Amino acid sequence: MPLNTRDYQNMTDYLRHLYQVEPFTRAGINHPVTVAYPSEPQIHDIDSLLDPTPPSPESRDFAVYDYSYLHDLQNSKPGWRNRETFTLKAIRRKPLRLRGAIGSYYDMLATCAALERELRDAVAEGTMRAPSRVRYHRRISPKAALTHGLGRSATIGIGALTVFNDGERYRAILARRSAATAIDSGKFEVLPAMIFQPTTENFADPREWSAKHQILREVLEELFDFPEQTQPSRWDFFYHHPALVYLQDLLETGRAQLCATGIVFNLLTLRPEIGALLLIHDPAWFRRITAPDSDTPFATADETLGGSVVLAPIDADEDFLACFPPELHLMMPAQATATLWLGIDLARREIGRARSII
Repeated sequence: MPLNTRDYQNMTDYLRHLYQVEPFTRAGINHPVTVAYPSEPQIHDIDSLLDPTPPSPESRDFAVYDYSYLHDLQNSKPGWRNRETFTLKAIRRKPLRLRGAIGSYYDMLATCAALERELRDAVAEGTMRAPSRVRYHRRISPKAALTHGLGRSATIGIGALTVFNDGERYRAILARRSAATAIDSGKFEVLPAMIFQPTTENFADPREWSAKHQILREVLEELFDFPEQTQPSRWDFFYHHPALVYLQDLLETGRAQLCATGIVFNLLTLRPEIGALLLIHDPAWFRRITAPDSDTPFATADETLGGSVVLAPIDADEDFLACFPPELHLMMPAQATATLWLGIDLARREIGRARSII
């Protein structure tokens, strides 16, 4: 049962008091996430948010594990692969930095996604009972859970808001997730949004521990329908794709930017997400990917619901929200809402700076 805004706020208030943090707030609405902000130099160096130590396997000493929920998902959506993921080991604030471990997708579903499912179900039924979360915090305190990935497989996510110049206005790309996704099906997301994970077998190349590398690969997969590959022979197998060659040139010449907007910590799942902004200033990019004879045509992947892409102007909040149904926050994963608005705010700042130079 979907939540209404009152239920959403009650759920957020419960989590705010439990974890003693300030939630991300926009337009008077509190969201069940908290944000750690990068320093100014880190904004323009997204990989500075990652500890340089390559991740090693996590212990799998889990405080809770919802086998029933995992089996329900496996039965309802067969064909998934239990791939390796990069997970949270620890967060440090000064400087802002994530230290990683290696876990698995199934362990994330059974330990983190299950916590959100339980609480949302309880709130929808008019209660605030979360026995799995209570059991988890008997071993791991709420304070420790905000800084360490103890007792769960806290897979790191990355959400990158893509904003581009169409020649007249800057627009953001959002779309709804299809039924092919394990969780958050039907919800609006920034594009690209992803699980942070290696592709080489047994994490064979430490250079995959890079947010920039992951975002570039997912740009190809989610905006240009580049086929996903598992266990490729090379860690950089996609770098010669023409769409990426072109984007890399834009980034290197200042006609595009890849920026960090923060680390968004989802209190529902106890998972962090690296927030990013891909800001494309050169209007030739949009003309090229939408040209009838384009060599790099815009095309979304199976994870995106067909016909759901929205190219929303970001000039003002009102212009942006007018492109969506009312109460958009109820139709987005909580972390995506924060990633969206953090990206829009930074895009407006960077666009203003670029215009002041011209």
